[in-house]
Amino acid sequence: MVDILQLIKEVLSEEKADRCLRIARTKYDKPSAYRSGAIVRCRKGDIWKDIKEGKYDDQGEGGLYTLVKNNPFDIKKLVDKEIIFVTKPGDGKGGVGEPNWEGDASTLTLWNMSKAEPWMKVAIQSPMPEAIPHIQKDQDKLIYNGKYNQILWGIEKKGLNPEDFYTNIKEADSSQAGTSIPYGSGYEKVKQAVQELLQEDESLRKWFSRKGAKGTSKGWVDCNAPDGNGGYKSCGRQEGEKRSKYPACRPTPAQCKTKGKGKSWGKTE
Repeated sequence: MVDILQLIKEVLSEEKADRCLRIARTKYDKPSAYRSGAIVRCRKGDIWKDIKEGKYDDQGEGGLYTLVKNNPFDIKKLVDKEIIFVTKPGDGKGGVGEPNWEGDASTLTLWNMSKAEPWMKVAIQSPMPEAIPHIQKDQDKLIYNGKYNQILWGIEKKGLNPEDFYTNIKEADSSQAGTSIPYGSGYEKVKQAVQELLQEDESLRKWFSRKGAKGTSKGWVDCNAPDGNGGYKSCGRQEGEKRSKYPACRPTPAQCKTKGKGKSWGKTE
């Protein structure tokens, strides 16, 4: 079962995935207090200082394809910035072959070109932009951890920010048919719905993030307890506090203008 409150908190506080959130997603399968706490500690610099994105779980070409599943790239952006090159395929004999179909291409990185083999220098003269959609869709099968690290190396070499080349969750889900979903399709569908609601309805965002009573208090307000300054006291009473009427709690002061259906509204204790 999805914890809706935890989900809403995560969407509101972590809309743009930063380095700490991305690392946390590789270490914790689902949202939890442990993961949230680790993210906070990371952002304070207390943990994971020595971890550079993409530099963990790297087992080379014969190893894992986990990094790109957690943080897929926008392939076209990488090509446009010449961080990767989508070219005619190598023929395995030190030369370049003709593609058998539009997805039959080689993905060369800037790191490859820093120590290019002869066929690579020939290949980049024959780009295949028509293969970009195929690589975008199937990058979780094509970009192993070692190549992922090469791409990060290229981004750093260009003096650019890796975050500018990651796709967001919604894009990743639609382009990879669920292969990159970290917590299960049900969770992601709910999360996507919450994100879309918040984007479409600014009042909903304000409702979730509002303070309620004036000052530092948070939460609902007691419409039967004016604070004498144009607002209302918090619905929760302080220790030892007495009020003349039963509480009539509402999420916002504006809603105090409409009386509720309860029989106790306005009654004295």
